[in-house]
Amino acid sequence: MVKVGIVGTGFGRQHAELYKKIKGFEVVLIYGRDENKLREINKTLNIGTTTDLYEIIEHEEIDLVDICLPTSLHAKWAIEALKHRKHVFCETPLCYQMDEAENVLHTSEQYQRNVFVDLFFKLSTPHHITINKIQNLEFGEVISFRSYNKTAPVWGNLGLRKNVSDFHIHNFDFLIEILGMPEHVVSNGIDFGDQSVAITTLNYENKFAVVESYTNLPKNAPFCVGFEVICEKGSIKFDAEYGTNTREEFAIYYRDGSKEVLHPQMKDDYEQVIHHIKDCLEYNKKSEFLDITSAIQAIKIRDAVFKSLEAKNLFQ
Repeated sequence: MVKVGIVGTGFGRQHAELYKKIKGFEVVLIYGRDENKLREINKTLNIGTTTDLYEIIEHEEIDLVDICLPTSLHAKWAIEALKHRKHVFCETPLCYQMDEAENVLHTSEQYQRNVFVDLFFKLSTPHHITINKIQNLEFGEVISFRSYNKTAPVWGNLGLRKNVSDFHIHNFDFLIEILGMPEHVVSNGIDFGDQSVAITTLNYENKFAVVESYTNLPKNAPFCVGFEVICEKGSIKFDAEYGTNTREEFAIYYRDGSKEVLHPQMKDDYEQVIHHIKDCLEYNKKSEFLDITSAIQAIKIRDAVFKSLEAKNLFQ
């Protein structure tokens, strides 16, 4: 039984619901500052609550600390949890500063505890299938890559800097699995204050990738996500809209002109993340998908994007 302490009641509440669905977890405590939220969680989910974060960090029975705090607090509390010999599951982005990420990595190595970062794209069914097909060279070498996210401004402030840190970065993690680290990064964007557009071109030897993130769709527009990987022997395309009318298309296009529509069982990305963490902890192994080193690689690309945007004075 993995005993969990959750820090934060935003995404933390959703995480609590997932843990309760999956056999092998027990949520011991959830921390928050809003006592009304805590009372509601206690009543509806039957989980103990606290307004003292150290009650979770120092709890002798807790194995895993799930951090759902604002990003600026991730590194501090991840390090505190690791020093108290807890494993850590951290929402993305891991942190805003590279030195913070490296400190978390160093502490995890020092205390021999895992840090899982919620890089859920890699456990999304279409992304996971695509990564496996590309890495197994089923379609030969990759020629180009494109991915995108599009949303109405329903996630709070997603101006250009926030867009890149919180939204754009998931695509970089997926891209690294497909093509590795780029040689050169060029980014352009438009900052509308709390909405933005970010488009990044990443160059590799004889190939390139484009990542697009839009947070300025009209109100009530669906959330859109998709990608296309063009290879020597064909291409893999995923295109989806989520909202009032959900639509998903996942297909392979072959060089002979034929098309294969894939109908995999679409599993909940976040639920797969929790299952994966359970597997890693039960068998005492590091994650090949959610490991902190993967998060650091994505942060390196994010910082290159910032550098490109700052050179053009595109931040408001």
